[in-house]
Amino acid sequence: MSAALARFDRLAGWLLGSRTEVSGAMAVRLQNGLFASVPIFIGGIVNTSVVAAIAAARQPSAAFIGWLIFELLLGVIRITVQLHGRRAIAAGAHPPRLLAALLSCVWAGSLGVGTFLCITSGDWVLATIACLSAAAMVSGMCLRNFGTPRLSAAMVLLALVPCMIAGLLTQEPAVPIISAQLPIFMLTILSASFALHKMLVSWMSTTNELERSESLNETILRSSPDYILILDRDYEVVYCNRPDGMWAEPFAPVGQNWLSMLAEADRPLATRALEIAGAEQPANIGIHRLNSVGERRWLDIAVNRTSDASGRFIVVARDITHQKRTEEKALWMAQHDALTGLPNRTVLQARLDALLADEGRRDGHAMLILDVDHFKSVNDTLGHDAGDKMLCILAQRLGDVLEEQDLVTRTGGDEFALVIAAPCEAAVEELTERIFDRLREPVSHGDRLLDCSVSIGASLLPASGGSRSEVMKAADIALYAAKAAGRGQLRIFEPQMMLDVEQHQTKMTAARQALKRDAIEPHYQPKVALGSSRIVGFEALLRWRDRNGRLCGPDGILPAFEDPSLGEALSEMMLRKVLDDIVSWRSAGVEFEHVAINVAGGDFRRGGFVETIPDQLLARSLPSTCLQIEVTENVFLGQCAQEVEQTLRKLSNHGVRIALDDFGTGYASLSHLNQFPVDLLKIDRSFTEKLGSSPDAEAIAATVINLGHCFGMEVVAEGVETPGQEAILLGMGCDTGQGYLYAPAMPADDVPAALAEQDDALRA
Repeated sequence: MSAALARFDRLAGWLLGSRTEVSGAMAVRLQNGLFASVPIFIGGIVNTSVVAAIAAARQPSAAFIGWLIFELLLGVIRITVQLHGRRAIAAGAHPPRLLAALLSCVWAGSLGVGTFLCITSGDWVLATIACLSAAAMVSGMCLRNFGTPRLSAAMVLLALVPCMIAGLLTQEPAVPIISAQLPIFMLTILSASFALHKMLVSWMSTTNELERSESLNETILRSSPDYILILDRDYEVVYCNRPDGMWAEPFAPVGQNWLSMLAEADRPLATRALEIAGAEQPANIGIHRLNSVGERRWLDIAVNRTSDASGRFIVVARDITHQKRTEEKALWMAQHDALTGLPNRTVLQARLDALLADEGRRDGHAMLILDVDHFKSVNDTLGHDAGDKMLCILAQRLGDVLEEQDLVTRTGGDEFALVIAAPCEAAVEELTERIFDRLREPVSHGDRLLDCSVSIGASLLPASGGSRSEVMKAADIALYAAKAAGRGQLRIFEPQMMLDVEQHQTKMTAARQALKRDAIEPHYQPKVALGSSRIVGFEALLRWRDRNGRLCGPDGILPAFEDPSLGEALSEMMLRKVLDDIVSWRSAGVEFEHVAINVAGGDFRRGGFVETIPDQLLARSLPSTCLQIEVTENVFLGQCAQEVEQTLRKLSNHGVRIALDDFGTGYASLSHLNQFPVDLLKIDRSFTEKLGSSPDAEAIAATVINLGHCFGMEVVAEGVETPGQEAILLGMGCDTGQGYLYAPAMPADDVPAALAEQDDALRA
């Protein structure tokens, strides 16, 4: 059974195939031609049946009657197979191609046999009718079946070979000649059939390629994220690849003029782009418009002219909204502070440049710089989240106070800058008063209320400078003056402030140079016991030499002591040199009791400088009693008081004595004398110099002396310059004096001689 099916498949493949190689899909289309050309198909059946009926009527013999009956039955069968095949093709199923081909061959053979009977019947009218009918049917065979040329050839042979044989068997002289010409006719018509088949295959191949190309192009166009339009010469839309896309509103209406779909403001650009494209040059424009939901969308549009002679234009519109938004976001981030959302220094500088360049607007404006007071302590004690919250609330409150045309920026850290409309200093003061009032409300963070105090420096435009840098520098200088004056207040720039800052910078530079040149030189002022006039110790005082070798006092580098890095470096160098001098004296056999050095509050905050004193004494094999520490009252104040107490107590436990310097001039209370390990009280020179002339000064000095003795402390008076002052202090019971009455501060090399001179005087 399977072998028979295989043979049938091979027969069908040969009969319905051709020598021209075609694809499987095309072969199926060619073979399905058996079920096409219905008029020719029906006409052949009807024509053959009619000829058979005429033959049966003119020659009612069994042969003709049988031919008629066979043709009728065969016609019914072929029509049934034809209808079934067409339904199968429509349903996507396989039609009975081999059966239809074999039935076609049977019909062609029936036609040939019937024509044979008619030619050999001797009825030349019937023969003529049959021959004409056969010729017409052969033509129909070739026209209808040139998609399957072998089947066409088989049908032609089956129809004409009997006719050729019949012609040779007749006695009419002209008929055999016609029969002899039939092979030529058959070759000609078969050649034409095969030629038509080649043309059909070529046409179908070309059509398939064109359809595939069009399908591919259509797929590419519809898959493209861009919107592609084709315009005719009049700029009307003839094609749109995405009529149902989100941009359907501006682009979908095929037949409308493209320019009319654009916004009025964009039409000149689009017209110019079309003109450029019309000159065979590519053109690009960028437009934006609102879509159906009111969302702004950006388009980058490229316009080109087609390369054919149609004069059409291709418009490709790419949605670059995401790119634009990314660019806008990057630009916003480049011009704004990420934490507060305020404009940054770049925007501030641009505003100042614009104002200063516009002579008609720059007058009547001012720049303010705000700095949060004690902001570092907030970050250090409560964390950066508290500091960030304070900055955000400050930014919001500043925005509430300012007018719409004013500018508030964050320029970094805890610093804000404002550019405001202010025709005079009074307007600046009025605004800053509103700022101070708004900031008096504390900031809530968890269960804590934080003070939000600021210092403000202001500069007026253009009085403070004609350039942006000058205006900003002036505001910075005014801010520095506000901080120096006690914070929480406003200072408006004045020229004298510039001189103060320059002096400050000069002193800072001098300190750096002195450190770099190792030009710090401790000088030692004797401390004398008032009862015996014996030197009981020295206070180390800082001196330094400038570039010219002149010896200078600490006032020339005073601001450096407030700078964290410079202050620490100065303190470390001073301590190192004092200890080295002590080692030198002890090595030379010089007998002295102690040296006192001054320690500022910053030395306690700079990460362990004071804590290293015991280790440095131990490294030099020096006893702790040879060194005293002098601190001022403000060291006991502030948030680090507990750490200061712990550090001083460690030094005291180690044997280092602690002196409270400038007592009576600060904010210390009696509780501090009991809380902190203080061994000595020093009366400030401002009281000593008034002894004998001011009863108040004498009362204060007496009170300090009595208070110190009550706490078991030694009392030292600074600035003793006259014998009268010494006599008053001695009468009050003061223990020690220090001042020019005894000796000025001296270099380390003079200390041994001063001690020796004292010993000689005491022995005499």
